[in-house]
Amino acid sequence: MKIYICPALMDALVFLVTFAVMYRAGEQDMSITQCAWLAGLFQLVYMLASLAIGFLLSRRNTRIILLASVVLGTLCGVTCLMAKEFLLILVAFGCLGIFMAFFFNAFQAFMRTEAAPGDLKRAIGLYTLAWSLGSAAGILSSGFFYQLGFTVLSALIMLGGGVMLVVLFMHKPRPAEASSADEHVERGSEKAPPVDPIYVWIGWLMIFMAMFVQRPIHSFFPAISAKAGVSAFVTGLPLFLQMAVQAVVGLAMIRWCHLLYRRTPLGLAHGGAAVLLLVMWRWPTLPVCFLGISLLGAYAGFIYFCSVYYSSNSGRRSLNIGVNEFLVGLGSVAGLFISEWVMQRTGNDTNMYLVIAVALLISLAAQLAIASRFRRAAV
Repeated sequence: MKIYICPALMDALVFLVTFAVMYRAGEQDMSITQCAWLAGLFQLVYMLASLAIGFLLSRRNTRIILLASVVLGTLCGVTCLMAKEFLLILVAFGCLGIFMAFFFNAFQAFMRTEAAPGDLKRAIGLYTLAWSLGSAAGILSSGFFYQLGFTVLSALIMLGGGVMLVVLFMHKPRPAEASSADEHVERGSEKAPPVDPIYVWIGWLMIFMAMFVQRPIHSFFPAISAKAGVSAFVTGLPLFLQMAVQAVVGLAMIRWCHLLYRRTPLGLAHGGAAVLLLVMWRWPTLPVCFLGISLLGAYAGFIYFCSVYYSSNSGRRSLNIGVNEFLVGLGSVAGLFISEWVMQRTGNDTNMYLVIAVALLISLAAQLAIASRFRRAAV
């Protein structure tokens, strides 16, 4: 249970560093091109590193890679904060993206090998809870810690890295010869349909769309709110609540695992999220968007749990998760640039919600077609 402190802390630290790097870029009057390089390089190297580590991870090397990624990621985070030259910040931030890919891929492999057969759903539920709460804490506290200065922020990053190392070193791993969830195919529950490997592909589409939905909202909603004169605190609250609701739903999926490998919950999740987005597009008032963004956390919690579960329960699991994390980056980039393109061409910022809703419905059609057309294969 204690090891789940690590993804919570790491996600919080990533949010703190990212906020500090991007906010300082604005304070130093860096160009839009320089800001784009900072954000884009992080996502690009995260994507490529996730694919690479997916091929390399094994039960024998997972712990070493996990420990190394904590140390190197912490050092890169501090370097991002203390560096003053753009090129050094760019290199350090890019390296941070690489080591974050190593960390999150390695941790998911680690938690599978540390879970007993039949405990995969519990491990993924706790993992979803942990990283979602870490993200929520990072969103809520970034501005406050930034005001304390980079020396204090660097010390906080080092402290977080130290706590993660202590937790990992104190954890007593399962014997190498003991069977684990990584070699076991788990049925969600007696009520759930049999495991269907085609859902690995559906899970990949799900996580791509989860990021396609979430990243533009987290990136553009603050700017839209600032133009409307909404305070920074009020603007951050629905983003925080979205991650908090996501955490709760991800944990609840441990008991709701009868929803796995079914088309109806899949359709309801995507369809419900599309309806929320269309309502926000049609009535883009602060109360409507506040409620809609917060409720999207329920959609995200279900989607993230399912996508990780499907990838972790069939075939080459480390490679499946590597593709998952690659699609996290790809979905983020696609959602940002497609939304931005439409917003610029139409001159209407709220069209972002329409773009995301349409993309959701197209993706839902593709997922249902895959689930309906292909027969169940051997696991």
